[in-house]
Amino acid sequence: MKRILGVLALLYAAKAHAAGGDLVYSVRDADTHALMPAKLTFIGTKGTPTPQLTFNDIGRQEGGAVAAWNRLMSLTGEGTLHMPAGRYDVWVSRGPEWTAQVLHDVVIGGKADAKIDTTLKHVVDTRGFLSGDFHVHASSSPDSQVPMQDRIYEFCSDGVELIVSTDHNIVADYGPIITQLGAGRYLASIAGDEMTTGGWGHFGAFPLERDRERAGQGAVFVHGRSAADFFADVRRIAPLAIIDVHHPRIDDEIGYFNLTHFDSGSDKAQRPGFSFDFDALEVLNGYQDSERKHVDKVIDDWFALLDHGHIVTATGNSDTHHLDHNIGGYPRNYIVVADDDPQHLTPEQVAADVRGHRSFFTTAPFVRLTVGNQSYGDLVRVGEGQKLVKAHLEVQAAPWVTVSSITVYLGGHELKKIPVPASTDVLRFAGDIDVPLTRDTYLVVRVDGNKPLAPIVGDLIRFDVRPMALTNPIFFDVDGNGRFDAPQKRR
Repeated sequence: MKRILGVLALLYAAKAHAAGGDLVYSVRDADTHALMPAKLTFIGTKGTPTPQLTFNDIGRQEGGAVAAWNRLMSLTGEGTLHMPAGRYDVWVSRGPEWTAQVLHDVVIGGKADAKIDTTLKHVVDTRGFLSGDFHVHASSSPDSQVPMQDRIYEFCSDGVELIVSTDHNIVADYGPIITQLGAGRYLASIAGDEMTTGGWGHFGAFPLERDRERAGQGAVFVHGRSAADFFADVRRIAPLAIIDVHHPRIDDEIGYFNLTHFDSGSDKAQRPGFSFDFDALEVLNGYQDSERKHVDKVIDDWFALLDHGHIVTATGNSDTHHLDHNIGGYPRNYIVVADDDPQHLTPEQVAADVRGHRSFFTTAPFVRLTVGNQSYGDLVRVGEGQKLVKAHLEVQAAPWVTVSSITVYLGGHELKKIPVPASTDVLRFAGDIDVPLTRDTYLVVRVDGNKPLAPIVGDLIRFDVRPMALTNPIFFDVDGNGRFDAPQKRR
């Protein structure tokens, strides 16, 4: 079936080529003037329909780029794209750390080739962090057509620095393809698996060793077994790996918490074989970017887990299966790292940082939260008799991203709501927050924007993504025993 779709895509491209024109483009870093990866999004205007450069999820190779649907994803930052004649607004971007440009009413198919020569500026200061999507599907999954090569073009053009393969019950490896494309300075990879079950849900595990001699190339065996069983297998065969519960409440067919009738308030599941032996919880899944009520429920679950002593990391991942919706990197995680060069990343260090809660997730806003020199995942030891500390918060966003509100949570309860005025300044908020302390507790910040990221991300029809970020906790030791004591932890 995939081969037939590929042939149809070629026939469609040939037909479009006969009745179109060329766009010559170059995109450079405004500071260094070097060519760089970028994404071009085309929206038809003045009667021209929005183009379909392909009609499926198999990209069309265009030199150092691939075209799919109404977007071009370029690794080199320059080239020529043949496309249907007409008039288009062209959005040029490279993800939420960069400015974006829109060129209005670009004419394709005129007497001369259309030309775009523009620059983007890196404006969000992410030093000390590396961005990664821990839940990614490609053609190794039976429900995805996307070639692994196309994922690399997509992630580089949208500024994601780490891709984790989590195809269904198979371990895939992007590393050789990244090397082949010469993309290692932009993108690192980790091999993993989405443990996909018929009755327990879906679970990410990474890093895993790929083994071509084993079923699923080293995937964890899940058929006919409980969550407790295959979690234990991960601990045995890959003791450093992260287990991330994917979309725990997405529905009653693949949501772990729904399938097991888990009540986070009482900290009990009704189904035997339920296990708390996971390291992370996917609080925001890309298919639920616009479903805030659903996300709010999972946030409540996460707070309840923390309160009961299950100290797991909140993650946000795209769960991308396609190239036209739930796009890779929305959301993405920012991991605190000693060296933020993707070429120096090691899978074991990423796993340790995620297990240590040294991260936050976001669809666009960038958040720094500190207490003194301590941040996400750290334990702040409070002096005897100290009833108040100050946390410092900074929120940045590229000019095309909205930030409208900040919610500060203490111990899972709203401490403060901060409205943020509309602005195109990069720094949207900077200030200190008073944190009252009476017992061991934890501090979390959520950031929301009130306008979609379309057309750079999403189309407002099938795929509506709004700005949102959620930090992992900073923990407080108030009673002086050198640890965080969860208020409802079983003893």
